[in-house]
Amino acid sequence: MTVSYSRVRTYPRISGLRGHILLLGVALAMAGCSGLNRQDASEWADLPNEPGTLSVMSFNVLKGGRPADDTLDAIADASPDLVCLQEITGEFAGRFEERFAAAYPHRFFVPGPTIQGIGIASRFPMTDARLLELDVPHQPAVAATMRPDARPVHVACVHFVTPFARHGPKASLTNRYKRHKVMRMGQARALLQHVDSMDMPAIVLGDINEWDGQAALAILDEAGFRNACHAQASRCGATWPGRVVPAPAVIRIDHILGRGVEFQQAVVLNSGGSDHYPVAARFAVMGIEP
Repeated sequence: MTVSYSRVRTYPRISGLRGHILLLGVALAMAGCSGLNRQDASEWADLPNEPGTLSVMSFNVLKGGRPADDTLDAIADASPDLVCLQEITGEFAGRFEERFAAAYPHRFFVPGPTIQGIGIASRFPMTDARLLELDVPHQPAVAATMRPDARPVHVACVHFVTPFARHGPKASLTNRYKRHKVMRMGQARALLQHVDSMDMPAIVLGDINEWDGQAALAILDEAGFRNACHAQASRCGATWPGRVVPAPAVIRIDHILGRGVEFQQAVVLNSGGSDHYPVAARFAVMGIEP
């Protein structure tokens, strides 16, 4: 199934403050040199796949890619079976379709003018593709069931609220941080309601705007979702800020989570033209014989 970016709902531009600068200061003290722990996308793609293994990738492309070619090259080099993209614009969706129409024939894109755009693209057929507003209409998610030859897997591609963005009434940075923490917790709970209703193995991936142990991630962990970067063979450094920012990456706020699947390895990739580095993972659906 392909949904043209010109035929789906878009969202109005909203005022925003990226706000990660404060997080950067905190994370510098916490993260040390973790930002160095990344792998080239082509090296990741060249690793042998175990039988029955699927691969996914999450990438916040920074308002349509800066430039888009670097982002598209990163996707081509990593060659995942499914990619979750955040901050896609109509222009980026068109560029993606021009380059990857054959490689990713199954797409569901909801582009936006800046940070609101989101979409998934898959090598395998997808069903039940839908928009999920998750109690925050201006920061939507998308979901679909990916149907490879083995058991189907439900995939939710998300972009949770940034800690300091200007959503809602005017407030101080501290109050915004507290308010948006509650909003992300609400997004996590609304997401779980949807995923639970599908009653199948599930992958949740995207820019969650939290590092390990924070509130929304803790809600998902309590519901049985495990982080791919916690798998023994994983190599996950920091994902923010990315290559277009003249500063070291110090925190990992982009995640791939799974329930009913077994992660084999995850990596943060040293590629792309964005303020985030992409994260990729390989997994097998539990209960399926290779």
